[in-house]
Amino acid sequence: MAPPTHLVLLPTYNTGPRLHAVVAEVLRHWPHVLVVVDGSTDGSDRLLREQAGFDPALTVLVLPRNSGKGAAVLAGAQAAVARGFTHALVMDADGQHPAGSIGEFMAASQVNPAALVLGRPIFPANIPAERLHGRKLSVGLVQLELLGAGVADPLFGFRVYPLAPLLAVLGSRRGGRRYDFDTEAAVRLAWAGVPPQNLAAPVRYFSRAEGGVSHFHYVRDNATLVWLHTRLLVELLFWRWPALLRHRRQWRTVVATLAVLLWTMPGAAAEPDELVTPAHRLAAATPAWRDLADLFAHQPDTAADFTERRQFPFKREPVELQGEARVSAARGLSLHYTSPEDRTVILDAQGLLIRARTGEKSPPADPRATAANGALRHLLRFEFAALEPDFELYGRRDGDSWILALAPRTDLLRQSIGRITVAGEAAAVRRIELRRSARQVIEILIAPPHPPADFTAEEVKKYFR
Repeated sequence: MAPPTHLVLLPTYNTGPRLHAVVAEVLRHWPHVLVVVDGSTDGSDRLLREQAGFDPALTVLVLPRNSGKGAAVLAGAQAAVARGFTHALVMDADGQHPAGSIGEFMAASQVNPAALVLGRPIFPANIPAERLHGRKLSVGLVQLELLGAGVADPLFGFRVYPLAPLLAVLGSRRGGRRYDFDTEAAVRLAWAGVPPQNLAAPVRYFSRAEGGVSHFHYVRDNATLVWLHTRLLVELLFWRWPALLRHRRQWRTVVATLAVLLWTMPGAAAEPDELVTPAHRLAAATPAWRDLADLFAHQPDTAADFTERRQFPFKREPVELQGEARVSAARGLSLHYTSPEDRTVILDAQGLLIRARTGEKSPPADPRATAANGALRHLLRFEFAALEPDFELYGRRDGDSWILALAPRTDLLRQSIGRITVAGEAAAVRRIELRRSARQVIEILIAPPHPPADFTAEEVKKYFR
């Protein structure tokens, strides 16, 4: 067996009682975790240091004094490289970042190890207003520093770093050790030719009553960012822009070549995907996935909150919807939308049904839509044999974490769907993507499931048929 290459790195400073629970959740999703204690004085790391003494999955590195998030991440990166790791998923230790997305981000990094896999945050309603508006300015400045788009959110710290390039661009520099680390790392890695890849991830904000801890200082940290962007823009103007243009041309050449190929194929419009390669092709009777098929076949009734983002070619910003998903092995999938309007979409063996306050309706009969809806239903039950007539199946898994992609076999299907991608952990689906083209995408992010319980008769009547 090949040695592990990816670990989770959590920098922590006076995180409080939430720290132990967050690390426990991360360990449920990934077997190699490094916690870097950045000079904490609140004793929150004591239990973790004790656990590391007998748990080989957990390593704790204690720094003698508080030096900032960037310094902690770089110290952890050096320690990880010394142990043979090549990549680290960095996430906050306060529970804001989604441990349930670790598997998906790690899989993306393993498919494309040269990339910096960045989180694109989906914010809750209680995000502090000053943070939301400040992010918009940072995004605009980073687009200027990169001479275009590429990094969806430079401040979101949930990301997978290739460690060698990270240490090469920031290890010997004096800056980028505190609140400026995430932004400077994203920009300098792009300048060095590391291609960015953005994946959506939900964010949570905890109140003090919930154990939330924030070390954000509005004046000090914003002043740090202002000074960072001043330095980066000056450096870009007098030094970096020729190399950056060269790197961006290389990225665009690859994308443009693939786009031309896709454009000339009838109906094929989905953007290239590193998963859809011969190396990841799956057969209907793949033994390595049989355990997951058994889990899904005997899955109990499951409910979970979800956020859906719809990207259209004619809209600059995606449309966001929220609701609650219900999955029943016997009844199918139900998506109950609560925002912006109350309605339920039911996908089962009979097809698609939309239930709203004004009544029920089924979409007009369309063989392409029927095939796509049936594919999603079979995919959520891991019924690979039922998918083979219409789709090529690709997949990758690492323990309980998995990701599957369906590519249509026929030109007729390609006219309505470019690709279907589903990712999850064990029998929990965490992300569904229905992609028609590079700019027309439906993405559903599913939160951890609610405590298991059979659906009541009222729920069955209301959310299924």
